[in-house]
Amino acid sequence: MEKIKTVYSPRFLTDYPSVDCESPDRVEFIRSKIKDIAEFIEPEPCTLSDLALCHSESLIKTVARTKAVYDAAILAAGGAMMAAETALREPCFALVRPPGHHAGHNFNGGFCFFNNMALAVKNLLAHDTIENALIVDIDLHYGNGTHDIVRSDPRITFRNIDARSREAFFKDLEEALSDAGSYDILGCSVGFDTYIRDWGGMLYGEDYHKVGSSLISANSRLFCVLEGGYYVADLGTNTQFLLTGILKACS
Repeated sequence: MEKIKTVYSPRFLTDYPSVDCESPDRVEFIRSKIKDIAEFIEPEPCTLSDLALCHSESLIKTVARTKAVYDAAILAAGGAMMAAETALREPCFALVRPPGHHAGHNFNGGFCFFNNMALAVKNLLAHDTIENALIVDIDLHYGNGTHDIVRSDPRITFRNIDARSREAFFKDLEEALSDAGSYDILGCSVGFDTYIRDWGGMLYGEDYHKVGSSLISANSRLFCVLEGGYYVADLGTNTQFLLTGILKACS
């Protein structure tokens, strides 16, 4: 069976200070469900100079005050960076925590500390590996941190899916991906809180298969980074749908 490169570390199971819904169970349920279709690769933490690509010195120092949080956050950011680098050769999924899309240049919140997606893209741009990038955020909640970081960078286009119905979601996704092939890379902030049994109450599990297929069909240089998704019982199954959608479209 074909497998998808998946950035993951048991260190993401660390129970650092956070809210109850952003628990280690999220990544463990996903890992156990996708293990047969995933080729796991171990990430390394990002560096201070990496963080400075997106975040202010004061924000970095604030996060660093809690060592367990800081260690988890730099590992998640490093994992997203690895996923983006891998996507230059083949699609990749970053199974990381904490999430990141609510972390801006000089603020954070919503269980996010550093912006994994923005760091991944800015790292490639900083090394002249790519010339431009498209970021699509399909989480239920607006990726305000990502927007804050990339809004003044003409090399990065950010499109947030802000639908409140299943039909509108796929219409907006189709529009967001309409010119995805013209970019050097496509990064997707994947939130599963749009799920019918989660906070959003919109998408069925099988819909994530269509999402995965749509993403990879739009741009073969695809990486996805885990953001939200809190109905843990089905989180692994929904991720499996997404990844099989990507794999099937690649075959």
